Amino acid sequence: MLKIAFRVDANSEIGTGHVMRCLTLARGIQNMLDGSGTPHSITFVNSQNSILLQERYAPCNFHHEVVQQFDSDVGHVAADLWVVDHYQLDEIFERKVSLTGAKVMVIDDLANRPHYCDLLLDVNFFDRGNRYKTLVPPQCKMLLGPECALLREEFYEQPMHDFVTRDPFRVLVCFGGSDPANMTSVTLDAIASIKDVQLQVDIVIGSGHQTKSDMIDKVNKITQITKHDMRLHIDCNQIAKLMQKASLMIGAGGSMHWERCISTLPALVVCVAENQVETTRCLSQENVCKYLGVWDQVSVEEVSKNLALLLQSPSTLKAMSQCAGNIVPRHKGTPYVSEQVLKLIQPLPLQQV
Repeated sequence: MLKIAFRVDANSEIGTGHVMRCLTLARGIQNMLDGSGTPHSITFVNSQNSILLQERYAPCNFHHEVVQQFDSDVGHVAADLWVVDHYQLDEIFERKVSLTGAKVMVIDDLANRPHYCDLLLDVNFFDRGNRYKTLVPPQCKMLLGPECALLREEFYEQPMHDFVTRDPFRVLVCFGGSDPANMTSVTLDAIASIKDVQLQVDIVIGSGHQTKSDMIDKVNKITQITKHDMRLHIDCNQIAKLMQKASLMIGAGGSMHWERCISTLPALVVCVAENQVETTRCLSQENVCKYLGVWDQVSVEEVSKNLALLLQSPSTLKAMSQCAGNIVPRHKGTPYVSEQVLKLIQPLPLQQV
């Protein structure tokens, strides 16, 4: 039986993005192994035991182990492959698990520490490869660039760009599940200030959002005092469909960039973490999105002004949509990465599965 383990964490400060991309990869690997008839088990190891994480793992039949702190020993978890997605772990942890004979894959986007791994994934848009020359072993295979972005199946099942009909005044708001900077609230205030056009607005938050009850009240209030059609989605599992319908999204950087790109969806982007800034600037220069700045430097008035300007310029939105569609192709992504991962640990003809 093949045994695969993921070492990843999520909390209100770092958000849920790391866990979500690992879950996506785990499902991709699971689908390939199920298709080949290979017995396997997949275990997630976290340094917390939250209800949110349990709910994420249970439907997929993934096992869940809890350790006391981020650098705790994981010798009690047997694995043929470890996938490590953790900014606080580096070659020290990775060497320990490799001594058991396991292969090691690292998911990173900071390039700020050395790794000891057989495979490294970094989907950043800029400076591909050069950043890791002195940070990984010579034999490490690197999967680099947004064409290797880990996206859920729903994004590959969307209709092609030419067959998508978008509502011209439909806006999607999403800053991730936890939204630690609470940019959702700022954005809602900006939308409330727009009076001269009726908007359809989908707002996506997680059940662990720090001000969930306030969000519910604010959405109801804005609906009452404006003409906007406001819909709040909590723990939404239909984000790809919402992206198909919207003409513009307001959200954060990070992995949502690639979901928007494959959905050909223009965006106003506010970075909620420092590691999102460089990629967002590059994508803004490529006319994929408009970068507004870091969360603590972006005002309600700035969001409102830029939202109104873009909604009044369909030609600008169309051009941004076309540019976004050139960034993430559909023929790679999660299936390709899953195949490369499994090539590390078993000689099945996975490309035929």
